[in-house]
Amino acid sequence: MTTIELITSHVCPFAQRTHMALIEKGLDFTVREVDLSNKPAWFEEVSPTSKVPVVKIAGEIVWESAIANEYIEDKFPDVPLLPDDPWLRAQARIWIDYCNTRWIEDFYALLGAKEAERQKDLGDRVMQDLRHMETKGMAALSSGPFWLGSSVSLVDLAFWPFFERFPLLSHYRQVTIPDDCKRLHRWCDEMAARPSARQTMHEASWYIERYKARAA
Repeated sequence: MTTIELITSHVCPFAQRTHMALIEKGLDFTVREVDLSNKPAWFEEVSPTSKVPVVKIAGEIVWESAIANEYIEDKFPDVPLLPDDPWLRAQARIWIDYCNTRWIEDFYALLGAKEAERQKDLGDRVMQDLRHMETKGMAALSSGPFWLGSSVSLVDLAFWPFFERFPLLSHYRQVTIPDDCKRLHRWCDEMAARPSARQTMHEASWYIERYKARAA
């Protein structure tokens, strides 16, 4: 029997991605929690970047959430989280890259912005991001309810942890998902109801309290 270990921290959205992937795959795995504010010595030996998640499968060690999720996909293809079609697989990777290099950067930049003018500029940029996801992403790629169609994919898992944390932007920066982003609203409802999301989630109030010093 293949042994799977997830080294994670419950506070980390990147680790949540991989935790959700393992749940979506229906795999048996053990969870090893790391306190990121007091990292144990053994953790530095398995995580060269000193970050979570780390996945250990039968002695093989992989880190970085997007790469770890593709490794899990390749290792356990029976419950696919990427489409077979090469073009759609490419689109999946394009949007995961967009999440990593644009969306996450803008999300945290807005959350951490202190000056009113900077908050406004970044708030406008986040709104542009959301409408871009709505029109060029979800609406262009499928009829839903997920990014690539009727089944959840690695794209959904890449984005979801940051939308679970979206109440931070609503609470501290008065930014909400636009009403005209109907696909995005539907997607949020669908994702929030999935067992993989519910098993790894925190309530909005937990995030709001935890990020108070960073956002205020």
